[in-house]
Amino acid sequence: MEEKLNYWMIVAGGGGKVWSLFKEENIACIDFDSNLSNILDYNNPEELKQGKRSNLFIWKFAHDIKINDYIIATSGFNKILGIGQCVKTYYFDETKTEFKHCIGVNWLKVDGGWEYQRKKGTRQTINWDRNSERINLYKAILNGTYRKNIEKVVMNKNIDDYLDKLRKSKNLILRGAPGTGKTYLAKEIAKELTGGNEDQIEFVQFHPSYDYTDFVEGLRPILVNDGQINFGLQDGIFKKFCQKAKEAQKTGGQDNFEEAWGKLTDAINEKQGQYFLPRSSVPASLNSLGNVKFDSPVATKEKVYLLYKGEETKLKYETYQKIVLDHMKESYGLCDYISPTIDTDKKFVFIIDEINRGEISKIFGELFFSIDPGYRGERGSVSTQYANLHETDDKFYIPENVYIIGTMNDIDRSVDTFDFAMRRRFRFVEVTAESQVAMLDKELDIHAEEAKLRLRNLNAAIENVQELNSHYHIGPSYFLKLKDVNFDYELLWSDYLKPLLEDYLRGSYEEAKTLDTLKKAFDLTNNERTDWQDTGDDNADH
Repeated sequence: MEEKLNYWMIVAGGGGKVWSLFKEENIACIDFDSNLSNILDYNNPEELKQGKRSNLFIWKFAHDIKINDYIIATSGFNKILGIGQCVKTYYFDETKTEFKHCIGVNWLKVDGGWEYQRKKGTRQTINWDRNSERINLYKAILNGTYRKNIEKVVMNKNIDDYLDKLRKSKNLILRGAPGTGKTYLAKEIAKELTGGNEDQIEFVQFHPSYDYTDFVEGLRPILVNDGQINFGLQDGIFKKFCQKAKEAQKTGGQDNFEEAWGKLTDAINEKQGQYFLPRSSVPASLNSLGNVKFDSPVATKEKVYLLYKGEETKLKYETYQKIVLDHMKESYGLCDYISPTIDTDKKFVFIIDEINRGEISKIFGELFFSIDPGYRGERGSVSTQYANLHETDDKFYIPENVYIIGTMNDIDRSVDTFDFAMRRRFRFVEVTAESQVAMLDKELDIHAEEAKLRLRNLNAAIENVQELNSHYHIGPSYFLKLKDVNFDYELLWSDYLKPLLEDYLRGSYEEAKTLDTLKKAFDLTNNERTDWQDTGDDNADH
């Protein structure tokens, strides 16, 4: 009887970071703890003294994978990087500094742009795959019967190109015709750069009313304990995002100030004006901003925290701050502060949709300096417009691990263009309709091919209109509306495409005749049909 071969999905590091090592050394490897020795020296998973899941992963890797079993290297939930067969079972490579736990693999198929479609892959480090649909996919890839989705491969290639541009420039603007999927593409790029971690991605859409106080900081109404409304300085969405990125850079160290402060303020609230701290004859209470108040003296959270870290408070007297700090150590478990180390590898992406619909200079303010890629980090520090209201003298800066992606439709006549000071701080990349047609395959399934044919034919006709050019192409996002109209192309034309094209052509010569020509192209009743149009997209691998 023929021996049954198993299929093992193995993640090639976060974001596929060790895939190149897999290929170069003809191996697959995993890593949990650099101090963990040869797994074959252990009698059972419990002896590994790792977490339960990690025990299971590394134990299976060492004991269950057999010669000739198939190995599928993956990245995230969707990507298949390569397929090979095990030629050497588990061994421990002491020459490596990490990823010491290895198997030998003969990689048979690599870098084909394959993706899981319906039943997705896994982010588990190692997984015995018994899903029949996925196994059939592996077999099709291996025997050459897998039909590549060319547009999807092109899209993946493009995302890699965009990623490279974003890493180098820090600030990227995706510009293109309506419906080219710029927003979708921005989110996909962000997912790739962050490894799909949504906590490291923020999204905002600019509009004419958006301003500096929304984006950076400003005075905002605050509801206080007695139901009254006060105004206080509040951070905007971008400043909060940058602060989160800064905190993510910190590794190690010791700081439980927030926890201890929370315990203290909760206790003060419960006593309702009868909470006494040692060395103070005046009961403590909380003011409207949540700071500790002793009659008239106030120990603000910011100043106590500076004192905790051993930094300059710039106060003439620190008596009450020290009282609060000592009390937090004695009664609420406040540990001694140990400064963390800084690691800038964890990347954060801030997406600004319709970036040119806001008044850019007004929204960014003095950040036009800090946003410059050459001034990321503390050397790009600036004083904000409300610096005089800050408790400390700390300046604001954009950390090195923050990347910005903007989207814009530069034929929109209702908005202004970028001013030159901001423009030179961004890298502008055009997104064409052709480069994004792959989105139709995923969303429209069997209807995708007809939709792409009509799209390409219509865009070819648009380019033949004297007043128009490729900037006026119809993007594939419009054809996603087919699902809403039950794939009725006449409704798609009358309710979505025709109004847009009428705006394009308003006031032009022979407007009605031109529109009729475009309708014939859309209906595929003109003399020239376009199976694949070269629209000048250098990234499209036709």
